[in-house]
Amino acid sequence: MNPYRVEPPFYVSFSGGRTSGYLLRHVLDAWGGSLPEGGHVLFANTGKEHGATYDFVEQVGNQWCEVTWIEWSPQGYSIVTPATASRNGEPFAALIAKRNYLPNPIARFCTSDLKVKPMTQYMNAQGCEDVTSVIGIRADEPRRVAKLRADATRDIAMPLADANVTREQII
Repeated sequence: MNPYRVEPPFYVSFSGGRTSGYLLRHVLDAWGGSLPEGGHVLFANTGKEHGATYDFVEQVGNQWCEVTWIEWSPQGYSIVTPATASRNGEPFAALIAKRNYLPNPIARFCTSDLKVKPMTQYMNAQGCEDVTSVIGIRADEPRRVAKLRADATRDIAMPLADANVTREQII
């Protein structure tokens, strides 16, 4: 069984980093080079990514498959393009203003609010309520793997962990 061949509906949570790119390439290859019907690639922009990340995400969208760019907004999420995406931390600043406090070790809301919730809302808007989130957690991150596998509120696939891929292999 190929761990990268996740059954739709799914979305690949694409951060634009090496691990995420490695994951996406293998998911595409598992489906013969393109996404199946019901497969999506989502880039959740915080406005704080490195410039090279934006360039890579745009290249992937032009050369590999469609990448939907989304950003957190007080209304839930907005669809943006590489040209209109925030580049100065606007979504992050707006979230802090809404919450009226900074994220901290006790209230770690950045990933959930800026990435997970907008991606879930986007998929729900596409008519996909029972959707698998495909994320790039590696086998050499056992605490993260265990924590996410214990989360009964989400359907999460971690093909890299299942394929025993480590940071060393990605680099």
